[in-house]
Amino acid sequence: MLLYTYYEKVSFIFDIFYNNFIAIYRRGRKYNKRASWLTKSQLERDANINSIRNTLYSQNVDKYSKKEFRTTYKDYLKDKNAKKHYVQILSGVKHTDTEELAGFFTLKDKILYAYAIQYKNNPKTVYYYDTLGNLRYVDKLSDNYPNYPYYSHQYYANGKLVSSIYFSAYDTQYMYKNGKFIGVWFKDTMFNSKAKKIMTRTNY
Repeated sequence: MLLYTYYEKVSFIFDIFYNNFIAIYRRGRKYNKRASWLTKSQLERDANINSIRNTLYSQNVDKYSKKEFRTTYKDYLKDKNAKKHYVQILSGVKHTDTEELAGFFTLKDKILYAYAIQYKNNPKTVYYYDTLGNLRYVDKLSDNYPNYPYYSHQYYANGKLVSSIYFSAYDTQYMYKNGKFIGVWFKDTMFNSKAKKIMTRTNY
């Protein structure tokens, strides 16, 4: 129970690092065109936010029962290669013949507390595990991935929706939680609906 509570607290951190996990997988492509969030009028920004929200939540994406969700992902509830992945990530391995790997470390002590796996034969799903190999989150990417624009929905292992991200370009992601707009990332900076800077990231 304590572990689950801890993951509740870091769920938004997962959203931030997830952007970079996908960006790493797509490394090598350059995108010069991006929306000018700072120069849009408030009406334009609000219209943009609502349009993307309608795209993200038009298909009842939060209507999964725990039984249905865990049945769908029954083969991934436990990482059968958790020890191997643990060692690989601590050794700095990010790519294998069959997987893309990403580790998540505490900022102060650099202790690994979770990791993500994206299988190359099924890249539209990303699985997040704790260090014991227990599934904690699942990211489902839209069918048009990896072509922009695409989007993702992140779920707890019990099927409850955590958050949603709309990727309009390589360096631009719109973040929503429970249908509420959180902000838009432009490279290393997040802006809110009023075009005010609210967060930065160092791992872009």
